[in-house]
Amino acid sequence: MMSRTVLDRPDAGVTDVRAYFERAADSFDRLYSEDGQGPFWRWVNSRFRSDIIARFLLTCEHVKRAQARSVLDVGCGSGRYLAAFAQLGVERLAGIDISAPMLDLARRHLAAAGRSDVELIRGNFDEHVTDQRFDVVVAMGFFDYQSDPVAVLARMRALARHSVIVSFPSRHWFRTPLRQARYRIKKCPVYFYDPRRIMEIAEQAGYAYAETVKLPGAGMDYVTTLRVGVPFRNEVANTRRAGVHREILAGALPVA
Repeated sequence: MMSRTVLDRPDAGVTDVRAYFERAADSFDRLYSEDGQGPFWRWVNSRFRSDIIARFLLTCEHVKRAQARSVLDVGCGSGRYLAAFAQLGVERLAGIDISAPMLDLARRHLAAAGRSDVELIRGNFDEHVTDQRFDVVVAMGFFDYQSDPVAVLARMRALARHSVIVSFPSRHWFRTPLRQARYRIKKCPVYFYDPRRIMEIAEQAGYAYAETVKLPGAGMDYVTTLRVGVPFRNEVANTRRAGVHREILAGALPVA
């Protein structure tokens, strides 16, 4: 496994996020598996965190449909997505995360998937300097913790050939204050979004096309697919496929 470290800036927000995920690496990883979960936590995860699995499947579907030969996973965490992309046959994989314990878990999952050639980078994405580009850039559960989402999304666009697929936590009158309170206790900043804000971020980051899916489930995350370098067409469309509501937010859509 190829590994390297990108030195962090002395940013208090980044330090708080890193400290949180170094403490919580194992518990986050268990969200993708029932191993080590008792009956109560299996019920909690299936009832209130089903959107985590939904966005995982949606992302794998996108990578497969894009016929991606290379993928960068930003905020790759324990490597569950990278291991799935390996099983899909993606040739070149890289992941970046600020948490060393998360990357240790990623190495284990990738070794189990038979991939020792994945580049794992410890550090901040906004500090990451590379001349490599990837067919698809993925960032799931990442924008929850980004204070400058426009700059981050613009950097992702510069690294992507085909598309960027990311998630945004939605605003909710009841769940959002609860999560804010929990993360305040954990000293970890967290941010929330609505479709209008996602649209603004995508446009300011220089994308022509953004399609946002509101996931079913208690968490109700948004998953947004952003195409790089596509033609413009003024249109707004709503469709339903596989029981998921898709809203094409941008007024600039790719020509079919």
